Amino acid sequence: MNAFKRLAVKGVLLSCVLMSRGGWAAETGGSWLEQAAKPMPLNEAATLKFGLESRYRFEYRDNFTLNDESYEDDAVNLFRNRLNADLKWTPEAGGSMYRFFAEAQTAQSIAGNGLNKTNLFVDHFDLRQLFLEWNKPLGLTPLTLKTGRQELAYGDERFVGPLNWTNTARVFDAVKLVYTHEDWLQVDGFGGRVVRNEPTTTDRSAHADNFYGVYAAYKKIKDHTLDTFCFIRDVNDNSFVSEVGGVRGNLTEYTVGNRFKGKTGPTDYGTEYAVQFGKKSGDTVRAWAFHQELGYTLADAAWTPRLYTEYNHASGDRNTADGTVGTFDNLYPTNHNKYGLIDFVSLKNINDFMIGASVKPDPKLMIASEFHWFLRDGKESAWFNASGGVYRAANTAAANQLGEELDVYATYPITPNLSSLIGYSHFFAGPFAEDTGRSDDANFFYAQLMFKI
Repeated sequence: MNAFKRLAVKGVLLSCVLMSRGGWAAETGGSWLEQAAKPMPLNEAATLKFGLESRYRFEYRDNFTLNDESYEDDAVNLFRNRLNADLKWTPEAGGSMYRFFAEAQTAQSIAGNGLNKTNLFVDHFDLRQLFLEWNKPLGLTPLTLKTGRQELAYGDERFVGPLNWTNTARVFDAVKLVYTHEDWLQVDGFGGRVVRNEPTTTDRSAHADNFYGVYAAYKKIKDHTLDTFCFIRDVNDNSFVSEVGGVRGNLTEYTVGNRFKGKTGPTDYGTEYAVQFGKKSGDTVRAWAFHQELGYTLADAAWTPRLYTEYNHASGDRNTADGTVGTFDNLYPTNHNKYGLIDFVSLKNINDFMIGASVKPDPKLMIASEFHWFLRDGKESAWFNASGGVYRAANTAAANQLGEELDVYATYPITPNLSSLIGYSHFFAGPFAEDTGRSDDANFFYAQLMFKI
């Protein structure tokens, strides 16, 4: 009880700091920051801009194994700092533009539990991004070539994203070619490898894990976007085991789909789907996933309330011995803000029903609350967490209902350069947890400050 009281006091004090509009906040928005954010001219053809991002987040994780008797509760202090340099050179007016970008990152975790000091939390010092961008290569006006270590992010990042919520995030060693037609059509083609975070050594790309894609975004209809994509994952490390015969082999997997999102008056809506096919160690891959969302904003009401709902589905494997893999592969997503903020669920073997509401008591303050119902798609498949790993193994005798989750959070930009976030999540363990082991509820409290120029 004393520990809980101390935590509550710390939470209240930190909340006051985050929501403060005092003198220090005003000082940090001074003119020197405005100047620092502007590119510095080196000559008539070149500019150089330096950027900085410094983020601190406090997290309190309670019962993340759904077992109140095991010691895994932890107060985690996460620190992340990034420093970058952005050089742009245009030798001739209206001609090709060359861009060189370099970014270093350090990420640290002060925690009592080793589970919170893995490569998702810690990367002592490394080169996060280093790329060369060439606009209008060889005089081809609508093209841009980008090569080197870089972020990849598409759509709502449901399948490919930089995962910036985690302390170390995600980048790729990749080559990307971008075709742009005016402001309503963009087509990207890329090939690369995901970079593995190494806490104490140099980060390296996974040489056997190749990733390719084509992504087209059409935006000619006002307030609407229609995206079409194809992602190819080709893993050649013999790490997969077939359902039939237990043979080790490789993975060649295609993910094809569309995304449509728009707004008409106070109503916003969206849908996204993907089908997967290919071969996994000789087995046939046949999986799918889709997302639906609908929202309504009362723009003329006090606090501008918005009501919204979502449904997310991803297939599970209904027969783990028939030579057909039915569990959807979530690829390289940003899952944190998609299927509950406590990160117990990913887009694999899941049905997620969500309702939510948000209000703006102040033009800059947004407060939201969301409630999720989680069920497995197939009893023969496991419960997968946000990282895509098995949270609890499959059990055909267990119920499908995983549980429910309540998320409450608020965002507030203290200054143009300093933003804040605070939130609380509670997971109500369901019948599946009861049927497969301990089923204690879990809690998650977090508060974050981020400074960026």
